[in-house]
Amino acid sequence: MGSESSQALPGISSSIPQSSRIRPYAAVGPTWTPLPRASTEPPHKRRRTDNFRGSIPPFDSENHIQATSRHQLVGSGEAAEAMRLTQTDDGAEPPSTTQSMQDVINELNPTMGSDPYSSSSPSRIMPSAEDQFVAVKNVHAKGLSNGSTNGSVTNGSLSPRIEFNSEHNPRRVGTITRVSPPGTTLYPGSATNREQFVRLVLQALKDIGYSESASVLEAESGFSFETTRVTAFRNAVMEGNWAVAQKGLLALGVRDEDSLRAAHFLINQQKYLEYLENNQSTEALLTLRQEIAPFDIEPARLNHLSSLIMSRNPDDLRRRASWDGARGNSRRILLDRLQQFVPSSTMVPPRRLDTLLEQAREYQQHMCEYHMNPHDSSLYHDHLCSRAQFPTTTTHILEGHADEVWQVQWSHRGDRLASSSKDQTVIIWKIARVSNSIELDCTLEKVLRGHIYPLNAIAWSPDDKLLLSSGEHEVKLWDVESGRCIKTLTEHHHLVNGLCWLSNGEGFITGSMDRKVIHWDAAGEVTLIWPLVDIRISGLAITPNGQQLVAIGLLAHPVTTVDESGTSIVNQATVLQVSAGVQPTAEPRSNNGNSADMERRVVLYDIASGQELWSQALWGELQSVKISDDSRFALINHSQGDVMLWDLPSGRLAQRYLGRPKGASYVRSCFGGADSRFILSGSDDGRIYIWNRRTSTLFEILSGHESGVNSVDWCPRENAIFASCGDDGTIRIWGPEPNGFLVDASPVFSQDVSNGDIHNGKDDGVLTTLDRHLTPPPTTAKDSPLR
Repeated sequence: MGSESSQALPGISSSIPQSSRIRPYAAVGPTWTPLPRASTEPPHKRRRTDNFRGSIPPFDSENHIQATSRHQLVGSGEAAEAMRLTQTDDGAEPPSTTQSMQDVINELNPTMGSDPYSSSSPSRIMPSAEDQFVAVKNVHAKGLSNGSTNGSVTNGSLSPRIEFNSEHNPRRVGTITRVSPPGTTLYPGSATNREQFVRLVLQALKDIGYSESASVLEAESGFSFETTRVTAFRNAVMEGNWAVAQKGLLALGVRDEDSLRAAHFLINQQKYLEYLENNQSTEALLTLRQEIAPFDIEPARLNHLSSLIMSRNPDDLRRRASWDGARGNSRRILLDRLQQFVPSSTMVPPRRLDTLLEQAREYQQHMCEYHMNPHDSSLYHDHLCSRAQFPTTTTHILEGHADEVWQVQWSHRGDRLASSSKDQTVIIWKIARVSNSIELDCTLEKVLRGHIYPLNAIAWSPDDKLLLSSGEHEVKLWDVESGRCIKTLTEHHHLVNGLCWLSNGEGFITGSMDRKVIHWDAAGEVTLIWPLVDIRISGLAITPNGQQLVAIGLLAHPVTTVDESGTSIVNQATVLQVSAGVQPTAEPRSNNGNSADMERRVVLYDIASGQELWSQALWGELQSVKISDDSRFALINHSQGDVMLWDLPSGRLAQRYLGRPKGASYVRSCFGGADSRFILSGSDDGRIYIWNRRTSTLFEILSGHESGVNSVDWCPRENAIFASCGDDGTIRIWGPEPNGFLVDASPVFSQDVSNGDIHNGKDDGVLTTLDRHLTPPPTTAKDSPLR
């Protein structure tokens, strides 16, 4: 090659020795003969099939130009992946020489050399002596799209085809025969485009490492995974050839001005960080001033990038920039972000076939009413869980309280269950699997006494070593192992219904009807008291990420107003209630015309600052609040008979679960199942209602309790177990019915909490077996809406 064509890519030295350069071959008849070497004339003196110098010719997305030039591509494996579309002037004679990857790079960057064998050419397209060589040409197929635009241009087909050179062997290359099924779909009546499907299969084969299989499929189908332009762009990003990468965006069909600006900014930002990492401060400063600052980005971001120049060393830079460096995954991440701007039919998104299969799997699991096993999936059959796997049967009844049981809550490890009662006690139950058995061993472990009021709420610490309980205004902190009360907290002056631990276990927060929100450390010492909030708190919950606090309760000062005629004006709560799909009830009026019904609110607070993020007003009793594991949703019980799912980031009602009768009792609902796919709630009628969280379908109503069900809680350790408690004084453990029969467990012992005696027994045992034929109990009412 001439000296003017021997320049390597910037930052990459020429390392391929002259003796290792392999001459290209082409198929002629039944034998292989060498092709003449490509012209060594400078690029501007050679005859070109596309005038790519000086400017990037745009793709015609409406009428894709059919390529009429034939190209001899060396290597049937990785070489076929590197093919590109060529554009030919009308009447031009097709060239007879091979266009290498270096030609494409030269077109993108005219300042670079043109030696196709220099080390700056991607090694993946270099031929080897063992390759099966085929003569191919690229053409466009019109009107193909995978349904995604990824930019401002329509995703017409920019994908390559392989067609065999009919001058040599029209239907056979070696032992591979081109197969051309009729039509463009997989099968008659199919809606799947064959070319799109084959390209996704090719991508999957290459990702797995089945390169030989991919090469055979390319030759047999006539489709190639991607063009040479895509390969050149991909390699430019991964090798840090930023000028080539920026020009390649236009060549790949990115036309939207905003998309181009965003993509160029990402590339320049990566270049700037790599200059800093290599201690090239002058180049980094020039990049910042001339290539990043003109983008007019937000000042805070520009100031942050500027401050990185003061980094002490590369490690400090990577830490401050949250960036893993040029040798890490930063270039791969950049490529993935840039790919979002490129039409997906040109540059197929990563692992696209696996993404589609995963979407199909998730859809089938979402549509499975009794989905219990997230690992039970197969490509050979549709996913379907049986009702027999779902906890629809009471397997154990735990008896130990002397009065109504108002709450049950599993420990975080799922090996203990705490229950609180109107009888002023908390019982800790130990729940464990019998060795090598499906049976559960349920044992009354401890009874915590000391409260002088009925218990409103309980809460386990994150490490399950401490337990909080509240009765009226009094809160007690318990050591679970010893059963000892560590401290009694009396800062509140009204009913305490909100108890929740911080996610790090360093303390907890309490909320009360006295409108106080108090922070405590793990030893029970006050660390912070918020200013009085606007609501009388009836429920409190902290998001698992520890950042936000959700509170529900009655507004301290009603906002309903009266006009001059004495008529009550519809207030904001009514408007929001109607927009949420809740039918407001008629408002009784007092003698002065104001509404006698108190307004309730859902409020989201930032824990760090104590600031209110948003609030929504509703009519009707709000009974309890539970947060999803992803910290995004709040489940709130409503006395009107529905359970509401609120989206915390947006402050909007996401879903409502209907079918439960209205009630005045304080009922605690919960999420359940794999990935919190179910919504469970008790009811005054003694039944448990279960909905599909996504579809809001009520698919199970379980009977068992003799009177109202106050609380339900799903076991975090066992996939198909939950607990419930009710006014009948019992706790029920629910699970699948093994082989159609109930677990026959022997009673352990019972506890008479009235006098503290523990004794063995059978008739009054803590653990009892059940009658299979359970009849629905009559509907009952309770005295107090708030415990």
